[in-house]
Amino acid sequence: MPTIYYDFGFYLGLAALITGVVTLLDKFWWQKKRIEAGGVEYDEKGREKYPAFIDVCRSFFPIIFAVLVLRSFLFEPYRIPSGSMNPGLYDGDFILVNKFAYGVRLPAFNTKIIDVADPQRGDVVVFHPPHEPQQAYIKRLIGVPGDRLEWDRGTLTIIPQCQNGDDIGGGSCEPMTIKSEFVSDEVEDLVPRGELFNTYKETINDNEHPLIYLDNGVQRVGGNSLNARWTEVVPAGKYFVMGDNRDGSADSREWGFVHEEGIIGKAAYKWIFLTFTDEPVLFGKHLPKGISFSRAGAIK
Repeated sequence: MPTIYYDFGFYLGLAALITGVVTLLDKFWWQKKRIEAGGVEYDEKGREKYPAFIDVCRSFFPIIFAVLVLRSFLFEPYRIPSGSMNPGLYDGDFILVNKFAYGVRLPAFNTKIIDVADPQRGDVVVFHPPHEPQQAYIKRLIGVPGDRLEWDRGTLTIIPQCQNGDDIGGGSCEPMTIKSEFVSDEVEDLVPRGELFNTYKETINDNEHPLIYLDNGVQRVGGNSLNARWTEVVPAGKYFVMGDNRDGSADSREWGFVHEEGIIGKAAYKWIFLTFTDEPVLFGKHLPKGISFSRAGAIK
């Protein structure tokens, strides 16, 4: 049985269903009954006065339906909830998620009904994680189905499982070596506790993006990513993801693989950045205190 995701899209779809059914019933049934009973009232412009609930449904259905189509099949807004994608994305960034990049999916169920393309290595994807299926996470896609991933102290070797000479991850069928290259011992100001990190870069499918790792002198329970070694084989129908903040991200290294049906879309564009109050202000919530469009741009 497919998973039902009780997110905003679910409630938006439910509202569209209710208002749509009421609108249709009134148009083809209830309105005729009112006319036959002589219970129709008109305003000064000669328009029918509908009962309150029917009036609300008829008024809001077109708006709700339009928003549902836009959000479910085209672009969905998403707020970056943590620092796991530092330094490229920050807690407070608001982005647009391309919902049709990998295929058209049913709202609430996230079941693909029209295939468009396969997720590619290096894409930044938004998805429902296996351990918290009602949440939405954002990470960088590292391994596609069939890949053998070998991590050796900052160097990732990807051995694709190719069929008919094609690699669904967007690269060649030959093993790929992706090395984290040191850039600077300083990071951007928005990275929390940035003095503990160093900036690196890596290139996947010709797309270069920044990373951060804990400085080797910083002690961390479980060790640092640059000193780690591990091997994973990505099962069919699943994907392996990691955050760009390699020592500050809970990802596939911790909770496993992302199922294909859990993928929401491809992170496409940053459009606004908000800063929030340090302390809760209203009903235990942190409120926005600053707004900036300076970070607007495509996501790499």
